[in-house]
Amino acid sequence: MCADKSSGKADKQQKSGKAGKMGKSEQMDTGLSAEVRAKFAGELGQVLDDAYSLMVHTHVYHWNVRGRLFEPLHKLLQEHYEALFESVDEIAERVRQLGHQVPAGDVKFPSGLDIPMPMPGEEVMVADLLARHESVVRKLRPLSADADEERDFVTQDLVNELLAFHEKAAWMLRSILNRANERSNPLR
Repeated sequence: MCADKSSGKADKQQKSGKAGKMGKSEQMDTGLSAEVRAKFAGELGQVLDDAYSLMVHTHVYHWNVRGRLFEPLHKLLQEHYEALFESVDEIAERVRQLGHQVPAGDVKFPSGLDIPMPMPGEEVMVADLLARHESVVRKLRPLSADADEERDFVTQDLVNELLAFHEKAAWMLRSILNRANERSNPLR
């Protein structure tokens, strides 16, 4: 996204949700106005930030998982970070297709990549990833509806694919947590 280095204005607008004021976009005649393209590029940039952070957390947890669920969780997290890597690329490419730059270089991802140290146990890892997937879902759902309303069907298709992945990942992680809770509280 186009960042105004002198004032930080673009960063503040993006964080505050004013994604429609991302700066100048490439000229194109695709049936979507510059304002609509800027709005969706900004919103997708925010999803990209969350998905990238989630990918890194998932990868680090994959490396550091331990305990009784090591093997299945290690494999599941690998599937997730590989899928997240692909989705991050798809999101970034859609931002470019909309005529805007993708965050890079000296732009910092606002969601942060603060990995807890020492590494938490498997249930804390799973709960953290679950919360992150659900957070992405909450951003994607209104974005899909907005894309439909603005007739940006390509963005809507991408967002719906992302929704399906994140909802399925959340379901799997939630099931792991529920199973762990049932083991620790058999009277439940």
